[in-house]
Amino acid sequence: MVIAGVALDESTLGFLKEIGVKDSKKLSRKKREELFDVILETSSGFSVVKVEPEQIDRENLNSLTYRAVNKIISSLIYLNPTKVTVDKVGQESEVINYLNSLGITSNVVHEADVNFVECSAASVVAKVIRDRAIDEIKRTYGDIGSGYPSDERTVTWVSEIHRSNEPPPPFLRRSWKILKRIAPTYYVEKRGVLNW
Repeated sequence: MVIAGVALDESTLGFLKEIGVKDSKKLSRKKREELFDVILETSSGFSVVKVEPEQIDRENLNSLTYRAVNKIISSLIYLNPTKVTVDKVGQESEVINYLNSLGITSNVVHEADVNFVECSAASVVAKVIRDRAIDEIKRTYGDIGSGYPSDERTVTWVSEIHRSNEPPPPFLRRSWKILKRIAPTYYVEKRGVLNW
């Protein structure tokens, strides 16, 4: 999982919206790649946190997300932000409390990546970095699809590698529920012990 934060001046928000920055899911890969460098060049700073599959297999996904967001905020605090917009996942009280403790206005709302260009920009950065990480995996493992459970190519690839009695690849979330059906020996319960 890749989470990103981008520090932007108010004056930059209009420009980014004008050039087409919006929720990364609504952009083609080509467009995200085009916007990536512009976002980084116009930002005052950015931060990226990668959460590894084995962490996700051991811990609550929302808790991991909150810690990652707080780490991003902490890494950009030197820029003295007055407001932080966060795409809300679950309660987010951990993030809101952290922002309050810093005296920063929190704007933590559902679909912030759709409705606020600063979150859209962060979503583009995270998605481009994730896409590039998937490309690296493909160089070693072949076409694994997008890595999302909704991607039939990904599901087929996992199922095939499981049938060939290969050990689970290190980038696979072992607590991914669909594994119960397509690759049962790969599956581990959340917070379970990983047996390779």
